[in-house]
Amino acid sequence: MKNLIPERVPLSLYIHFPWCEKKCPYCDFNIDTNKKDGDEESLVKAILKDLDMSHDYIAGRKFTSVYFGGGTPSLISPKIIEQIANKLKKLNLVEDNCEVSFELNPKEVDKNYLGDLIDIGINRVSIGIQSFDQAILNILERNHGSKDAINAIEVVSGFKSIDTTIDLIYGNMEQTLESFVADINKFCSFDIDHLSLYQLTIEPNTIFYKKELRMPEDTLVESMEIAAKEILNKNNLYQYEVSSWAKKGSQSRHNMNYWMYGDYLGLGPGAHSKITMKNSITRMIKLKKVGSYINNPSKTLNTAITSETYDLDLAMNLLRIKDGISFKDLTSKNIYLPESFLRKLKKGVNESLLEEGGIKATNMGYKFLNDTVNIFN
Repeated sequence: MKNLIPERVPLSLYIHFPWCEKKCPYCDFNIDTNKKDGDEESLVKAILKDLDMSHDYIAGRKFTSVYFGGGTPSLISPKIIEQIANKLKKLNLVEDNCEVSFELNPKEVDKNYLGDLIDIGINRVSIGIQSFDQAILNILERNHGSKDAINAIEVVSGFKSIDTTIDLIYGNMEQTLESFVADINKFCSFDIDHLSLYQLTIEPNTIFYKKELRMPEDTLVESMEIAAKEILNKNNLYQYEVSSWAKKGSQSRHNMNYWMYGDYLGLGPGAHSKITMKNSITRMIKLKKVGSYINNPSKTLNTAITSETYDLDLAMNLLRIKDGISFKDLTSKNIYLPESFLRKLKKGVNESLLEEGGIKATNMGYKFLNDTVNIFN
């Protein structure tokens, strides 16, 4: 690949705080449960240093969105978050209407903490509720209860200046269709404009992977998905991505930039980046251990996206978008479409998995999305 124009590729910023009180048995994220006094200060210094050394990757752009993720960012003092926000303002690195998101554990949500975040510039929060059913929360070994979940939503709902998304998990062990429907109905009883709905998957490096678990049958999972669509659509929430539902105008801009093949700069232990340069696109991962990252924040493990891997890499992102993307929008976002990609696209159209006129899966193609994506392999 050559003659790329990085200045025209939208750029987001992801900041990773790895600490959690405990590791959830289904989690395969880069986390650390051994937070010590002084760790926050040491990490934020490394993150700010990392930002200073990322000039070439930023390439004169401003961040269209900023996302504080983890781990559990809500374990972090607002003063630490403020240092990062002030640095971004000082360097004039954020757009005027930048979406600034922050992940919250229901257990840590209180009025004063949230007020401090809003004063700093946070305008969107994501609350990891996972379920309103205490029995399901126990199975998932969450460190919060159903009462914490309700309280978190009530606290956030008191701040009208902030957008909110709720995370729920389905397809859990011993979960019934009735309990899942109750979760969706409970979500809809609140005035929340965005839902991230994830099917539980058991990844190799998780605690659950080491156990013999009785997972629900595929037919039950499909029934859950059908029920969710019916209930959410009745409440004016529509699927715009594989795991994302929103009311009109409430989509997550940060996540949409990922799926639209925009660039993102990741700072913090184990953070991922995708960066476009003039003649290359590279995926990068920071050192995962907190101490290693603090000692060498700019070091990364790099994987170049080659002409052989580009088609699949692009399709894995664009095809997640339910409404697809037009060729006109692809051009405006400086997304390169080689002849090899267009040939595979035509093959997908002939097999009734893809639609003509852009990059969009048909209803059948979206239902069997893995098969559709593999056309580009």
